[in-house]
Amino acid sequence: MHMSEYLQSSDLPGWGGPSDELEHVELVLPVRPELWALARITASAIAARLDFSVDQLEDLRLSIDELCTSCAVQASARSRLHLDYRSDEASVSVVCSVFPVLDARNEEDLQSLELSARILEALVDEHAIEEVKEGRRRGWLVMRRDSRS
Repeated sequence: MHMSEYLQSSDLPGWGGPSDELEHVELVLPVRPELWALARITASAIAARLDFSVDQLEDLRLSIDELCTSCAVQASARSRLHLDYRSDEASVSVVCSVFPVLDARNEEDLQSLELSARILEALVDEHAIEEVKEGRRRGWLVMRRDSRS
């Protein structure tokens, strides 16, 4: 399922409607990894309010880095990273979009995307990184609170 279909279907936890949301935060940053700490802190703050475990908070921070890194492949110096955080009572969903990005990828980029996908698979409940469409790359992740916390 493509990101646009996923968002339109409202299947992504926390993306239903205003009555379902506890938090909705938007963040726009230059595509500069040294600024992605803001993206990590935002995700952690939302998840901490939902009583995520310390281990899950750390996993979420690592996942945000991977999501940003994956979406920023082939971004330019003028590109912007758009993050949209939503939550419900037991999960955090993050959509990341980078514009503009090139669609040309080399072997190193492909390996980086593959490694990020493996890391995200180990850390979050759901995730996807879309191919570039109209100069934009989107990705998303969902982490649910561990009931054992």
